[in-house]
Amino acid sequence: MKNKSILKAIGVIILVTFILTWIVPSATVGTSGITIGNIMPTGFADIFTSLDVITYYFVRPAIFIIFVGMFYGVVNKIGALKGAVDNISSLFKDKKDIFLIITLLFYALITALTGIYLPLFMFVPLSVAILTKLKYNKVQIVLATVGASTIGLIGQISNNVIRTLSEIEENTFIWVKVGLLVLLLVLTIVYILKVNNKKDKTEKETTEEKIMFVPTKRDSQIEVNVKGTSLIIVMSLLLIVFILGLTPWQTEIFSDAYAAIQNVKIGEFAPFDALLGSFETFGEWTYNSLYPTVALAIIIMAFTNMLTFSEFAEACVKGAKKVAGLAVMSAIITIILVFTLNSGFMGTIINLIAKGGNIALITLSSLISSPFMVELDYAAQYNLSMIYSATASESIAEIWTLIVQVTYGFVMLIVPSSVFLMVGLGYVEETYSKWVKYIWKLLLAILILCIAAILIASLI
Repeated sequence: MKNKSILKAIGVIILVTFILTWIVPSATVGTSGITIGNIMPTGFADIFTSLDVITYYFVRPAIFIIFVGMFYGVVNKIGALKGAVDNISSLFKDKKDIFLIITLLFYALITALTGIYLPLFMFVPLSVAILTKLKYNKVQIVLATVGASTIGLIGQISNNVIRTLSEIEENTFIWVKVGLLVLLLVLTIVYILKVNNKKDKTEKETTEEKIMFVPTKRDSQIEVNVKGTSLIIVMSLLLIVFILGLTPWQTEIFSDAYAAIQNVKIGEFAPFDALLGSFETFGEWTYNSLYPTVALAIIIMAFTNMLTFSEFAEACVKGAKKVAGLAVMSAIITIILVFTLNSGFMGTIINLIAKGGNIALITLSSLISSPFMVELDYAAQYNLSMIYSATASESIAEIWTLIVQVTYGFVMLIVPSSVFLMVGLGYVEETYSKWVKYIWKLLLAILILCIAAILIASLI
């Protein structure tokens, strides 16, 4: 990966986290609330211990990115990527803004309605190639894809992780979330189409060359006319399977059906159980189920488009190499979370700011802590537990869950610890500084809407 700008930005926030472990005392949660302890600095050896923790706990998204790279390496070699991009871009040639809006709504609504976030990277290279063909600049493309998905986090209708941790049975403030999501989508669409939408003069005609997978003609020993239809079909099926697998359905239908399929026997032999292995049930998928799903899609695309085995292997390796830097970067970013949790300094900061129980101060504490949590699951678990202990409340206030969700999504639009954002910028080879310059006005407007939503929810 050649993008030094985002690497510097990531390096700065890692350094800030490292320094904070040396100057802010740790905090632990006990039966009597938060106890402030000693400073627990991150030492030289701890850095390498953290890398070991990353490899064990946080490497799965990186592996998924590698599989995505292999997939696009194959579909590009067979010419399917170029065929799909040419077909779709020609269809929207005179209606390119419509395709941009469709793309933005696709990423935002999928995340808002299902909670699927980083796995949507599976569809980003295709979207980027089409939007590039339609002559949008790189910051617009990032906002319409990765940025839109992050906006979906802000207005996520039902966050299963937060609901489980807070033990709230009902989906509280659903209409506040719906209203916020609608306003955010309208605001973003207007912004991306009307504000700063001039093509960067320094890009000229080289934008297409800077994305990782530039659509190319078929490069194979066997000549086949590939129109891209197979890629569109496979991507559509992948989307359906991703939604079924990764959405936390509140039903036992899938688990019962899966158990019934596994129990089918021919004599004493259970063929489906042997074939499926330890595949996870729809609604309970993790990255462990995404790997074989994408691998199967890679094999299908290679086989149906008549790639030889050597060409197949070459394309997989080439594709994996292209995204290897993004994969490593996605894993390294999580060292911020490891430093933070090992030191415990963020609990002290949250306790200092939020202990009075004031909604504004709780919101501020969540805004400050979210960049250091990296993943939403940890932000929800850590922030909610610390706010609960700091305020000594008998139960977690429902408004706090909304605050944690909204603030986390907001900061992930701008901070270098946002894995999806950094991966998106790295993929299109855009600098972090240009992204900040482009997005800051929209961020201010989003912040106002988020604060308004929190105020309205607190008055209900």
